[in-house]
Amino acid sequence: MSWTLPSFALAQPLQWNAVLLFGTLLLLGLIAGHVVQKSKWIPRLTGYLLIGFVLGDGGLNWLSGDVLQVASVFADIAMALVVYQLGRYVDVRWLMREKWLLATVLACAVLCFSFVSVALLWYGTSTTLALLGGVLAIATGPAVVLVVLRDLKAEGQVTRRLAAMTALNNIVALLVAYALLPVVAAESGTPLMMLVTHTVYSLLGSVLLASLTYWLMMPLARWLGRRRSSQFVLVIAVITLTIGAAHALQLPILLTMLIFAILSKNLDLQYDLMELEFGVANELFIVMLFISIGATMRLSSLTTVGVMVAVLIGARFVANACGIFLFSKPARLTLRHSAWLTLATLPMAEAGLGLAQIGHLYPHTAAEVAPLLAGCLIVLELIGPVATQLALKLSGESDRP
Repeated sequence: MSWTLPSFALAQPLQWNAVLLFGTLLLLGLIAGHVVQKSKWIPRLTGYLLIGFVLGDGGLNWLSGDVLQVASVFADIAMALVVYQLGRYVDVRWLMREKWLLATVLACAVLCFSFVSVALLWYGTSTTLALLGGVLAIATGPAVVLVVLRDLKAEGQVTRRLAAMTALNNIVALLVAYALLPVVAAESGTPLMMLVTHTVYSLLGSVLLASLTYWLMMPLARWLGRRRSSQFVLVIAVITLTIGAAHALQLPILLTMLIFAILSKNLDLQYDLMELEFGVANELFIVMLFISIGATMRLSSLTTVGVMVAVLIGARFVANACGIFLFSKPARLTLRHSAWLTLATLPMAEAGLGLAQIGHLYPHTAAEVAPLLAGCLIVLELIGPVATQLALKLSGESDRP
């Protein structure tokens, strides 16, 4: 009896699928993160970014188009988990005692917006680009801050203030962005009333969705009891549900998740919801998040907007330094701690305040801001994690040497 081997020729070219992509990127990210972490001054996030850059449009162009869209699903979950964990650092009762921290956040926001906008106008950019550049400069990168805090097991005055400031300045930046966009948007043919209506819908819708999500989760948390495994699954399920609802309703995910986290921290007077460590599950999505960010980096972006990026970063750093040192004495911060806190705030918000989410309504404005945002992303995503890690180690609040 004769046997015939099946043909090994593929009828169609190899197609990436979500499982194959997830496994491949996790493996490559793990290797790169481990390699760069051999240096005690470079965080593993840098390795994830570099792998993303090599695989993305700026390198081999393997991680782009539909493949990048699949990866961005995991990145959305990662960002939501990060923002949820960071938002739970915002304890309103603690903030009422630390009123100078709120003053610092507001001062930094006003100074960042003012310094960056004026600097970009001086450089010769359009008014729209200058104002939106000022808004984008307000927010510190939540994912970088949280991952570095967790890696270093940092705890102390600088750490607590950095986490709370990051959550709060992201909220401020999002509120300012949505309030400013209808006024400065360079859109033709779109009625102003439609833009204003969209802004009101986005802000109120985020608050409503976050509130509904909170009131859905708390009875379930009470019913399940303080069992860590059950509450872990509950929180992941609710966060994923919220992401899906925000996407479907075209609401800003970052703002919705921040409000939800702050509500869950401050309205849970019976402590039905446990403080959870997301650990390994969080790590899987963090790898995907930073590989996706790295894949969007293109060195060509810096060749056209390099000086503009330097102007924005310089003005932003000076503004944050002025805001932090202005209230350092009443906030009971030493000059040394103020310096480390300033350095730790160097990373800028990874998601560009969700500008891509509103690109369908503001296509011309998004296209005008995109090169500047991409240039800042390249520089600050590479040096930001290093700066934050260095600051926390020098502050003496890290568990690692």
